[in-house]
Amino acid sequence: MKKIQIVEAVIDFFESDQAGERRAKYHPEIVKVHLNNLFNQIIFTTWINGKKFSDFSQLDAWSKTYECTVVGQSGSVARALLPFAPVQLPDGMGIRQVSDHNQNATVFAPIEATANVVFAELEVDLVDTTPTFRLEQNNLSTGAGETSHLLRLERLPEEDPLIESIDVLLIRPMEQMDDYDDIVIPGMSDETIVAQVIDLMSKKPNPDTANDNVITNN
Repeated sequence: MKKIQIVEAVIDFFESDQAGERRAKYHPEIVKVHLNNLFNQIIFTTWINGKKFSDFSQLDAWSKTYECTVVGQSGSVARALLPFAPVQLPDGMGIRQVSDHNQNATVFAPIEATANVVFAELEVDLVDTTPTFRLEQNNLSTGAGETSHLLRLERLPEEDPLIESIDVLLIRPMEQMDDYDDIVIPGMSDETIVAQVIDLMSKKPNPDTANDNVITNN
């Protein structure tokens, strides 16, 4: 079922008599927001199950490889702009893998921003030349529409053959999918997906129990 068909099925339900007291009109973009929320919940649940069994292969069902150009190399350090912000998962699992585009066997190792200090103390670079990457917000952005995130690349070869582009395997967020892309969620039929979105949109928000009475001292 295509994304636009799911959206239209949800809208048709709320505009039909079977919606009962829930009958209403929704803009397609509102439905897409709830579809995104459902997708994110499923991705996180899949990650939880993967961590439990040490098997994250199910995340590959929503992953796609994007070629990103390596730019601004100075010595062994460079950067690559990502096409969109990765799905936020623990341990940086929104990025499934980073590898050299021309030599896929050269896989980059993920590191934390503060790891370089520790590596320098341990002189890791003397015994391990594996290229590394870490995720950052793009502070080079100049305005709306600019790419929001980048990868800092380190331990790159400084002589030919240089790494000129990388393949980044990213979990593809629902908002990055086109209206006419097929939406497939393992273990869920098209009808179940529609029903889940309807259920999300039908839930009433929690009542406001805050005390708004302001007591002032005279």
